[in-house]
Amino acid sequence: MLTVPAFIDLHVHLREPGQTHKGDIAHETRAALAGGFRTVLAMPNTLPPPDTPERFRQLQRLLEEKAACRAIPCACMTQDRAGRRPAPLPALREAGAMAFSDDGSTTQDCAVMREVAWMAAQVDAPLVDHCEDGPSSREGEIRMVERDILLAQETGARFHLQHLSAREAVELLRQARRDGLPVTGEATPHHLALTSAALERWGADAKMAPPLREEADRLALVQAVAEGVITVIATDHAPHSPEEKALPFPQAPNGILGLESAFSVCNRVLVKSGAMSLEALLERLTTGPAQVLGLPLPQETIDLEPEGDFPIPPPRFSRARNSPWTGFPGWGRILPPRA
Repeated sequence: MLTVPAFIDLHVHLREPGQTHKGDIAHETRAALAGGFRTVLAMPNTLPPPDTPERFRQLQRLLEEKAACRAIPCACMTQDRAGRRPAPLPALREAGAMAFSDDGSTTQDCAVMREVAWMAAQVDAPLVDHCEDGPSSREGEIRMVERDILLAQETGARFHLQHLSAREAVELLRQARRDGLPVTGEATPHHLALTSAALERWGADAKMAPPLREEADRLALVQAVAEGVITVIATDHAPHSPEEKALPFPQAPNGILGLESAFSVCNRVLVKSGAMSLEALLERLTTGPAQVLGLPLPQETIDLEPEGDFPIPPPRFSRARNSPWTGFPGWGRILPPRA
């Protein structure tokens, strides 16, 4: 058994308010605790979205009331997450916002994103950007990563690139960090462990945005995480109802669960495989995300078993069940909190 600092997840969907048929704050933060996470950054795709100081404070109060762990609300980059007009970033920052994102609907308007970036630089808070165009294409991801890196260079704003999936995007991030630009990136357990072949087995339960890609992309992500080019592992935990995931594949929503299984999946793919050390993996789950938000490492600790075959059980704490991980050969596990 090892006792280590508690994990931080920069990419979690809690679904409340507005989408509690998918998940809710209480259930999803209990899933976070089960996975070793004591701090999560809650994405702003709520109804209504936190795009004004008043809405942000309302969400903050709701999280404080209901969350089982520390849940930090991420404020919007644009009004109503619509990508047409910047949100009032300085006022949101004054209200307590630590980061800004439009999550899955990042603006495609470069002029709007430039204005957002100038404001983010002014208030010294990161832009947590979902680097995709509408169709989730490889080319769209590359184009958005290129845009964000150029804006980081132009404005000095800090960009954190969410859930990279394409090897070309990884190379762009590598060069940006070599150039000393304020750009960081994250990888998810599913993009590190799975490829598009998973769709044949799990169907919509392996449907996500960005999509699972090819083995060469997966290996590029593994290498980048091992080298420290990608400094953050984040789950993109995205609960959906069984009825939604049962829709025909084109209509089924993107996203899978990830909080309860993240450590065991990543420990198998990254440490058991010999790609990196356990210490480095723990840094990607603690130090890396803390640095993005400017947080100290959590004082809370968790216990884990670093080795051993532990097939991942079905989701236990999330309200949803949309997971391809059941039965996955996890390596190591998070232990329950001590009594």
